[in-house]
Amino acid sequence: MCAAITSPQGGVSITNDLNSGFLSKILLTQVSRPAILLGRLLTDMSIVVAQSLVTIIVAFAMGVRISSGLPGVLLILLTVAFFELALSGLFLAIGMRTRKPENISALSGFLYLPLIFFSSALFPTSFFPSWMQTISNYNPVSYASNVTRELVLGGLTFSTLASAYALIGIIAIVTFAATLYQFRRVIS
Repeated sequence: MCAAITSPQGGVSITNDLNSGFLSKILLTQVSRPAILLGRLLTDMSIVVAQSLVTIIVAFAMGVRISSGLPGVLLILLTVAFFELALSGLFLAIGMRTRKPENISALSGFLYLPLIFFSSALFPTSFFPSWMQTISNYNPVSYASNVTRELVLGGLTFSTLASAYALIGIIAIVTFAATLYQFRRVIS
């Protein structure tokens, strides 16, 4: 959930950079064009990893034990980082397209509330009506949540991990393509 909440910040940031003229000034330097986007994405990823690490530390302090140990903690952080990268690309593309931070904020609420509530992140899917279970089965938040839950409780299977990373990878490819397309439009 940290990734879902943090990812719109990258879009708001790039929108502010565009509107203030800061991005135009950066483009005048010798900085590689892809490095500008990569820097934004890595910043977002670093923030969500730090937030997740704090969450894990607080959970430990409250008595939660991750059954998969340190490798599980590292895989949780990797999953969250990968999910953040995929989602940040979407909001970077939207931010460069609209150049309005309020559009990003509105869209993030419109997307994330259903994605979170129609996922296995908050409740077991067995509590859902059948139509909601169908939505949850295709929800990317469910895939990421299932990996982290199984790492905490134990019993992570290769199929759960592979399907989550495959779906997140597809989302990342699509959002990165959209981001690069919009970035080329902005800088030309």
